[in-house]
Amino acid sequence: MNGRLAGAFQVIAPTVALMLLATSGCMEIPVVETGSKPALAIGESREVSLHALRLQVSSYEQVLTRQDMLALPLDVREKLWLYNLDLRGEAGEQRLIDNALANIRSLDIDDPSLGGAERNMVRLLNMSPANADLTGTPMAQLLGLAPQVGIAAQEVLAQSLGVEVSEPFLGGEALAGAVVDGVISSHPNARRRPIHVSPEHPTGEVPVPAGHLPVTLEAVVTDLQSLTTTYGPVSKAGQSHPGFMTGATKASLLTPEFHMVVRANANALPYKGVDLSHGERGSVTSIGKEAAPLFDFDDPEWMRVVGIEPKPAVTEMSFRMVEAPVALQPGTSPLPKPMGNGSVWSLPKWSLERVVADAGLRAFKERTWSKSWVLGSDPTPLFEVTIRNGWMELETKGNLGKPPAPLYLWDLMILVAQRRLHDGPNLEAPEVGRIAEGDASVQFTLKDVSIGVTHKQITDAIRRNLEADPTSLVSVASRVLDQSAGAPDVYYVRPKWDAPTAEQGDWLFFIHADDQTSGTVRTYAQPGFFADSGLTQPLHVQTGVVGDTKHMKVRISSGQTLYCGDDTGAAFRIDVLAKPSQLRVRLRITRVR
Repeated sequence: MNGRLAGAFQVIAPTVALMLLATSGCMEIPVVETGSKPALAIGESREVSLHALRLQVSSYEQVLTRQDMLALPLDVREKLWLYNLDLRGEAGEQRLIDNALANIRSLDIDDPSLGGAERNMVRLLNMSPANADLTGTPMAQLLGLAPQVGIAAQEVLAQSLGVEVSEPFLGGEALAGAVVDGVISSHPNARRRPIHVSPEHPTGEVPVPAGHLPVTLEAVVTDLQSLTTTYGPVSKAGQSHPGFMTGATKASLLTPEFHMVVRANANALPYKGVDLSHGERGSVTSIGKEAAPLFDFDDPEWMRVVGIEPKPAVTEMSFRMVEAPVALQPGTSPLPKPMGNGSVWSLPKWSLERVVADAGLRAFKERTWSKSWVLGSDPTPLFEVTIRNGWMELETKGNLGKPPAPLYLWDLMILVAQRRLHDGPNLEAPEVGRIAEGDASVQFTLKDVSIGVTHKQITDAIRRNLEADPTSLVSVASRVLDQSAGAPDVYYVRPKWDAPTAEQGDWLFFIHADDQTSGTVRTYAQPGFFADSGLTQPLHVQTGVVGDTKHMKVRISSGQTLYCGDDTGAAFRIDVLAKPSQLRVRLRITRVR
């Protein structure tokens, strides 16, 4: 026994039950059939005995370690969503992206491990009115006018943008929002999370709230290593994205003592069914098919998570942004509002330039301000700046010079970014060795970046999410505890003695896609139970029995005859024979066509 939950239910519980039944003499234990019988020929019959043994386990507690979870099939780990990680903070809270950008701003531009584009990006993120190099941009003309009216160029720039002289143009909140919405949330794998397939969710996915990253069991138990693959380059459903994570990703999420403790209520024995094609018995898992819930969410101890780091952090991550290989032009009109007609808005949301423009839009879209400067005692303005919702116009008088054309502040940011991201290594002569257009994509390898959430916040979120939407967890449990065997088309269900009168008796359930937990899902042209061999007169219902309204089902009694089709298109007569005992039925299966 390997200690897994599957082992607990499939080995311990059934073994104990069978030992008790055998020693008490209250029931003959049916022999488990093995091997595969040849398919029935037309007109050939076989008899099959099905039993309805139960072992109800209540509040059974099982410990799952990281090794147990890693032993689960990969698709199970990837489909069990745990929580959505909030990437950016509000009201002063610092989350993963806030901390990552602060980490980038603090990098030493003299670090030889940084490439030319990365050094330029660090300079750009730290650019303020005090250290701005606006050479080659329209703002350079503005700053050239300032000394002529006796004011410092830095003051004109700071006052125009409404920032302190030493404050970066692209503030943390605006930049974080642009990165999250533009680079991360535009990735197809970041926009939706897995959920149990159902009529309400036929694709098995639902949207993720803006600004969040879905976290699955696979991501947690691999310390986020799987994120490099999940959020790397992708082309999915007509959407392409260059990815924003590359290289190794590591995190300090779980301590060596990490484990989950789960309490479950379940019938630990499977339902017995029959493969019509071969007239052979098989098993269908009972997990998640009982009227009573698998997990009692009223029990505060139904799940405990132990061993999450007090302050989870990403210990290593490589974050990238891709530059568009085009030269951009500023807008010539404030329309369409609020962005204007600048060419940057035609770029993909994940492109570096689009992110800079979006950050500028967020920072300055409501900036409205005007000021005029005079020379000496002459009241006539020589120089005037007017900004309305980010649209900046400059006017000069006399021989002060020709001002730049009106433009949005974010278009100005783009023009600055295009110049500075391509500067050569010598800042004294930035035109020498300039980086070619399209080669200024950046990639930063960051260390020890705090996620910004505590272990309690993560644990509480996991509990809330699983309690609010337990279907995925139940689906995973049915895989983990899979008791299935063979390929039964129908199976026998006998409700407990205290079930409502309308549900009492012996029932045959027709297989459903959710019952087929592994392998290729079998499909049926005419599922259900019928009164005729042509399968045109349905006998089945879908009313509630043991809490189930999904399966086609029929109550059976001795002497009854019904017909079914299998997944091969063959048809079979099922004759219900005399009951061998209270918890058993015997069926004769005959292939009719």
